[in-house]
Amino acid sequence: MAFQITYRRLAVVNMLHSFYLDKEGSDYYSLSQEDQEFRLADLLMDNRYSLMDNVTIAPTAATEKLLRGQRIVYRQTSTGLVLGIASAPGLNGALTTAVPASGQLRLQFVIRLKNAALLSRSNLRINPVFPACYYFTNDDVISGKSFPSLSTAVKEFTDGRLYEMGEMAIVNGNVSQAIARTASAATGWVAADDFHFINEYDRILLPQKFSYTFDQQGITQVNFVLLKGADEIKTLLFQHADGLQEAVLDFTGTPDGIYTLKITGSNNYDRSYTVYLHTTLYQKDAWGVLDLVMHPADVAFQLMDADGLLTMPSAPVFELRFASRSTYWKYYLQKGDPPGADVNWEEVLPAPPGIKKVIISKQPYPLMQAYRKVSYATVNLPNPDGEMISRQGNLICSEILLPKMKL
Repeated sequence: MAFQITYRRLAVVNMLHSFYLDKEGSDYYSLSQEDQEFRLADLLMDNRYSLMDNVTIAPTAATEKLLRGQRIVYRQTSTGLVLGIASAPGLNGALTTAVPASGQLRLQFVIRLKNAALLSRSNLRINPVFPACYYFTNDDVISGKSFPSLSTAVKEFTDGRLYEMGEMAIVNGNVSQAIARTASAATGWVAADDFHFINEYDRILLPQKFSYTFDQQGITQVNFVLLKGADEIKTLLFQHADGLQEAVLDFTGTPDGIYTLKITGSNNYDRSYTVYLHTTLYQKDAWGVLDLVMHPADVAFQLMDADGLLTMPSAPVFELRFASRSTYWKYYLQKGDPPGADVNWEEVLPAPPGIKKVIISKQPYPLMQAYRKVSYATVNLPNPDGEMISRQGNLICSEILLPKMKL
């Protein structure tokens, strides 16, 4: 007897980037859902949404075996990842899986980046303190998520911690973004909309042995305490009379799991991080890991319910949201003598050999594929593509060489 296997969507994960989606004066996430769908469809139709050309998403070896056994298929799409599962009809129009699926089933995928420009265009920390991967999950082990985003919530500002330009924190009760490198809640911050973007608090996946880079000088002695809840798992002590710059932490033998790493030391050094130590899930060449479970407690994030029935009327659509990096725009002018100063720009002195003048904007602009009107006096300037960034003191800049333009 012939029979037909029907596959139904189990989950969708879309990777969305403001660099492609935003327009001047019209942020993608400030639009209605209908307008968001229209803008994304418009970009896809004209092949102007190229994010996934620079990304690969592939199952781990263990997950690949599970997919075959559970009759689950996956495809990388122009916007992310789609999972389909062999389904069977249940009672009252419900759908169940053709192969019984345990509520403890985990589907894990490794995300790799093929183009470094994606990092320079994204609002991600350039110099992390850990060599950690980003970790995204619908599981309840990570709290504070807001559907459909799989990113964790922004956390409170930590006094003394060095924040890079672009980092997010809750400062004086408000979700805020650093507009310069800062270690103070008093300066270098502006209030920001919380669109639940990928942030530094998602970068937690580590091997059992890893390095830590100190973000403050003058630390001569420090304790690293690994905690599981209130229980102390392991303590490591480091000291150096000339000051510590880096420490190699070895937690070999610690069970895989999510921990709190408490760091205290001289010079009032006090830090606390959430870390996910895992012997096999961490991969050095990976940018991130996607870890989907079938039945988390939060109904919005479930792939199936406690009875093994698939979510109705449709599968959940999750999002990984990249924010565009905001930079100060820095132009190197080779031709002629530019006219008088523009109050919106500062001149950088001295100019390098062969350059007539270097100007830098007094405010940062988010990088975007769409054109943003920026001018020096009455002359419109080209926009940076986001591939070349540099530091100017505490600022992150996009550099642009203008060999032909004469202002």
